[in-house]
Amino acid sequence: MQIEGGIVQMERFSTAANIHTGSMASTQKVDGFIDFIREVNELLQKEEDLSPANQQVTTMIARLSQQLRAYYTPEEIKAVLRHEYMVTNQLMLQDKLSQAEFQVELADSQLICGAEDFILDIVARLPYWNIYMALVSEELSTLRQMNRQAGQMEKLPIVFIGSGPMPLSPIILHLFGEVEVICLEIDPAAYEASCSFLEKVGLKSKVRVILVNGASFDYSSYSQIFVASLVRNKRAVLEQISRTSVDPLVAVRTAEGMRQIMYEAIDELQLNKQGWRILGRTSPDGNLVINSTLFLNRLSGSAISGS
Repeated sequence: MQIEGGIVQMERFSTAANIHTGSMASTQKVDGFIDFIREVNELLQKEEDLSPANQQVTTMIARLSQQLRAYYTPEEIKAVLRHEYMVTNQLMLQDKLSQAEFQVELADSQLICGAEDFILDIVARLPYWNIYMALVSEELSTLRQMNRQAGQMEKLPIVFIGSGPMPLSPIILHLFGEVEVICLEIDPAAYEASCSFLEKVGLKSKVRVILVNGASFDYSSYSQIFVASLVRNKRAVLEQISRTSVDPLVAVRTAEGMRQIMYEAIDELQLNKQGWRILGRTSPDGNLVINSTLFLNRLSGSAISGS
């Protein structure tokens, strides 16, 4: 009996030691990741040139993107996102990452517009083309399912807010959704680049760009609206959609888990308070896509607070 008791006690000690070791390993993983985030952020805040010409910035962002696609436990995610450094620096980091992503698309758009080859072939060879394809394909599948459930078979035009200097998502929505797409872009440089790009690929009449703030556009003629992940004034945009569109179905790109480090996450608890209901969502492909997409419509008889 004493031997058996000793074995049981040894097993208990072994289990406790494993739990403690696992906890230490997780803590080290979190601390190591925070150190890496600090390194990325300090580089981005220091560098004036965030374009693809800055190889150090490009390499560091690529490493971060790869890290965000790894698996993390809920405890690790919570520990990182609630870490004092992240709470203080996350918004500044996201701003710099957004600027860098904008610079990549602007440079690629301008380069492609000056090329003599068949443009769509060049676009399909871009390193992020497959990411956009996977994301938009999943969004279109969800959109079609919702339209069928609502008995809506007509292919209505789509408004895409925040299309950027190279509007790949709107192009894919048009090509595979067979719908007209109206892009709203607030940045003049992105507007000029995207207009030239669409003219070059022969889609300017099917994918149109308007230079306007999505928070002041009149959505009364539209019911299918997409909001890009890099749109920072999403609440104001949603308020304007609610004010001007009779029965909108809105697809808002967001981020889940550790991916919130790179892209702004929608506060889902606030959506209901603002008069929105989540109808469905897409989930990111861990090996490819970072963004998730929420599909929203308005709660019957409610208005968004603060509008």
